[in-house]
Amino acid sequence: MQTNVIDSAVRLPTMNGKIEVDEWFTLAERWGIVHTVAAPANEFVAVYNDEGNALMADLVRQYPDRLSGLAVANPWYGKKAVDSLKKAFEQGLCGLYLHPPRQGFHLTEAVVNPLIEVCLAHDKPIYSHTGTPICSMPFQLAELARRFGEATFVMGHMGWTDFCGYDAIPAAQQSPNIFLDTSIACGSMVAGAIEKLGVGRVLFGTGYPRSRPAHEFEKLKPLNLSEEDFDKYARENAMRVWSIKI
Repeated sequence: MQTNVIDSAVRLPTMNGKIEVDEWFTLAERWGIVHTVAAPANEFVAVYNDEGNALMADLVRQYPDRLSGLAVANPWYGKKAVDSLKKAFEQGLCGLYLHPPRQGFHLTEAVVNPLIEVCLAHDKPIYSHTGTPICSMPFQLAELARRFGEATFVMGHMGWTDFCGYDAIPAAQQSPNIFLDTSIACGSMVAGAIEKLGVGRVLFGTGYPRSRPAHEFEKLKPLNLSEEDFDKYARENAMRVWSIKI
């Protein structure tokens, strides 16, 4: 079993207005995942952004060695979203999590621009869910990434959320400031991303709770990555993208 892994793609479930973390920590310990980059889910992504960010910041303060938190801000809130995101970064969250289908916008729409500008001003990366037509596809993220060439973007799930991520690699080739989160994507596509983009542009993720560590580690076995390449893929790249120091 691999150890010292950083997971860049966890959505912590919610229940009764709280963010649930205990089940995930149990899984992470079992699979050698020492640090997690996580975003809140459900109502906190769509509507209650401030509440979700505050809860996530509290968890990060409780578990600084085990958890980094992504902020949420629905761009349709306008100035309120901008202020919420600035506050979340001041509270110690490490990047922005976008979910276009849940938040109701297209990645190519200008409504998201002010949030990207906040990320640039604070030197924070942007993780975007991709793979749900018609609003969050890989080439749409590539267009956004070209508009903001100095920002760092992470293509969530390599566009495989609805099993339509065949354009993830060509899209990433258009924009060198895009990293690929490989959670949920099939193993052959992960191999293709490493071959065509290089191991320095992929991030390990489990996609929890939609996927599980057992599946995500199993699909990597045929890749036969060297120890050095695996360490870049499953640890070093994430430390660089998310500014993690462990």
